Amino acid sequence: MTLTGMKKHVGVLEQAGLVATEKVGRVRTCRLGPRRLDAETAWLERYQQLWAARFDALDQLVEELKHKEKVDGRKQRK
Repeated sequence: MTLTGMKKHVGVLEQAGLVATEKVGRVRTCRLGPRRLDAETAWLERYQQLWAARFDALDQLVEELKHKEKVDGRKQRK
């Protein structure tokens, strides 16, 4: 990553209050800013639960279809 690219990324994080930077001489230090990601974390957790439930339902459907295919395959061979 270029220095310019890194500065842009850090600048966006700084504007959002997620990081704070301090420049001493040629050294710029970044630290976590005062704003936390509580709202974003809650949003992500809500959707993670939703998608986990959907994938569980999909797994169950796939297992049912596999079982049905296996049973139907036995009937066709006889």
